[in-house]
Amino acid sequence: MPALEQQRLSVAPEGWVPVERRWLGLDRGTLRPAAVVLAVAVLMIFVVPAVDRAVPAGRPVVPGEVLALDGGVGFAPATGWDVVDGVRLGDPTRSGDYPSTASVVADAVSFGVTTAKFAGSPQQLLTQVEGLQERTGAGRGPQVVGDPRPVRTAAGQDGVMTETRSATTTGLIAAFVIDGTGVEVVVSGPRDAGTGRAADVTTMVESIAPLGESR
Repeated sequence: MPALEQQRLSVAPEGWVPVERRWLGLDRGTLRPAAVVLAVAVLMIFVVPAVDRAVPAGRPVVPGEVLALDGGVGFAPATGWDVVDGVRLGDPTRSGDYPSTASVVADAVSFGVTTAKFAGSPQQLLTQVEGLQERTGAGRGPQVVGDPRPVRTAAGQDGVMTETRSATTTGLIAAFVIDGTGVEVVVSGPRDAGTGRAADVTTMVESIAPLGESR
């Protein structure tokens, strides 16, 4: 075999992952963050809307409030929503660190954000979450509708988002990677909810930023 041909065969294609580092076709090195995000996505899609309907409203959002998350990321929840899970920027925590999840609800529409260390791109994070959802959901949960489209926050963070739909719910998943932190946004609500909270959802997605820049 010519030396040049041998050299070509020895060069791995871009994005290639060795067999020993793969599981179900995914890179083991990025699988755990995506799995964490997927678990919270399932929680937001199935559990939070049910809780929202079954229990009294949570703590009302204070105007100008920012919810802080692990990894140095935060977002500004919309006034009129209720905080189900999360810590205000500047509030003390038991561990000294901010949590990796935060969620707010309004009119049975849930908006949740999850963070985890992630070395890939927003598209890679979104693709892995979608792949895990397909493998674990077996067609029973919300399905991705249409192709991903770009989204940019007010702080200039670029990400991707896609819409989801089931027989009873509609929503979206958005993914960002900010300074090595994967950020996943999961929104879910009843299909008959209309568009009354769409502007709030857009504003909250756009408010995602490194702490200190969130508004």
